[in-house]
Amino acid sequence: MALKDVISKLESNPEFKTWKKENYASSLVHIFRMFDEANKGEFQIGFFNKDETITSFIVGDSITLVPPEEIFKKPDEIIQKLSIEEVSLEFEGALIIAKNLQKSKYPAEVPLKEMVILQHLSIGQVYNITFITKSFKTLNIKIDSASGKIISHNLISLADLKAK
Repeated sequence: MALKDVISKLESNPEFKTWKKENYASSLVHIFRMFDEANKGEFQIGFFNKDETITSFIVGDSITLVPPEEIFKKPDEIIQKLSIEEVSLEFEGALIIAKNLQKSKYPAEVPLKEMVILQHLSIGQVYNITFITKSFKTLNIKIDSASGKIISHNLISLADLKAK
């Protein structure tokens, strides 16, 4: 399903409309997808609330409200609003770009899990893609959501993350 169609489906949902009336100041800040069989076709759409929590809606065959949760951010970090109008690349297109990079630069790192989050970071509005690989590493790739340009990529051992 196209990103704009997913947003339209959410915005036309009665439960979302009621929530939005009560939370009119909340802003769209991320759209998350996992590309596995268990989460096939589901999008998790997150809204930043003025009390510095995130309320998410899972959009798939049905729509489910996830209660507000605390966010993990640095104290001085600003959560930036997501602009769907500025997105030219769909999730699947971003994933293809990331897979092509993985195959050419990191061919020994075979992905087991694929997670993609569309968000607005200090570097711009990006698809932040993480592959968890068979060798217990994470390959992170950031792709500009308008141009499809690869902004950054890095490979980190999960063992190194635990040590920090």
